[in-house]
Amino acid sequence: MPKEGRRTLNRATSAKRLPGSTFKVVASYAPALDSAGKTLATVYNDAPFNYADGTPVRNWYKTGYRGIQNIRSAIRDSLNIIAVKNITVITPRLGYDYLLNFGFTTLTDGVQVGNEIKSDVNQSLALGGLTYGVTPYELTGAYAAIANGGTYVTPKLYTRVTDSDGNVILDNTNPATRQVIKETTAFLLTSAMQDVVTSGTGGRVNFGGMAIAGKTGTTTGPTDAWFVGYTPYYTAATWTGYDNNVDLNSAEDGVSKTLWRKVMKRVHEDLPNTQFPVPSGIVQVAVCSQSGKLPIPGLCDGSVYTEYFAEGTEPTESCDVHYQGEICAYDGLPASPDCPFKYTGVATMPLVEDPALQQGSTVIINNPDGTQTVSTPNTRSQCQHDATFFANPDYESVINQQQAEINARNAAAQPQTEE
Repeated sequence: MPKEGRRTLNRATSAKRLPGSTFKVVASYAPALDSAGKTLATVYNDAPFNYADGTPVRNWYKTGYRGIQNIRSAIRDSLNIIAVKNITVITPRLGYDYLLNFGFTTLTDGVQVGNEIKSDVNQSLALGGLTYGVTPYELTGAYAAIANGGTYVTPKLYTRVTDSDGNVILDNTNPATRQVIKETTAFLLTSAMQDVVTSGTGGRVNFGGMAIAGKTGTTTGPTDAWFVGYTPYYTAATWTGYDNNVDLNSAEDGVSKTLWRKVMKRVHEDLPNTQFPVPSGIVQVAVCSQSGKLPIPGLCDGSVYTEYFAEGTEPTESCDVHYQGEICAYDGLPASPDCPFKYTGVATMPLVEDPALQQGSTVIINNPDGTQTVSTPNTRSQCQHDATFFANPDYESVINQQQAEINARNAAAQPQTEE
């Protein structure tokens, strides 16, 4: 085909597009696992949550919430609320600094756009909400660092340029490298992103028996659809969209995954199927999926699974979601020593999340009947009947009212008999 233009737009290297959920891995989870004390077993509550400005965080599946989810399942199912909660806890600044080390050059921590100062150092960074966007070239380079055991290699489009006499004019055979995440962190991310392909949002990219890890991404509309992933051999990213930001239809939304599979299948035609290597420093431990902690025999049955950990980060505390002991019949929490409603039993406790999430977790829920409910996060490890409660001069009338509520709940729970 004859050349039809000069200096035309190269979308791979020059088109800045919003990366959507592909950024969850590099902006939120990579720094969390690498230096913020989180693990793939760390749990958050997929429940109503607001950004700092009060705007609700929306999950892509639109309706309902999935309750307690660990980071592994959040990566597999691309859960927005969990990614935003996680970056809120580790701080957007940490996520931003990791992104710079991952080789992204189109980010900003303060630029005037019109009458506003725009910054990418915010909670929406976890979902790829950026001022300008990123190029497919740099996104591929970041994921290639994960595939390369955490070592970033400056992407290159040539190795050498020589003149007509064979003299080397430009030599790029040894690009700069740097370690951006630990080798164990890279493996943990790879393991979780394998789930994306085997049982999550990226199943369409599978071919043969080749090991594949990767992440899907879409933006509102959707106007952008991504798949970026890798095998033990190669890393690639595909982007689908329109330069004028027209929304993709339902058929176009999946093109990136289909294209990735078709190209990578041909690239790997003569390569043997192989698995991702497990580096030294990785251990496996059985944990409770509801707490991310060590399971309690007889209480956590049905919630136990085996997880990978970087050695030294595996849990040492026992599950605090599944509980057996004295329980307050009113609060449903472990009973305080002087609780008037205590009984001995087994209960599932509400998850107590990081204090950094308290403000965002206090939200107003619009009910179907038109009423509103204020949802507040649980911050207590015992019921309300402590010394402060009994210091209230009117505590006896409060106890009587609570007893009436308990009686009403018990009556409502009784099976109805026909007359």
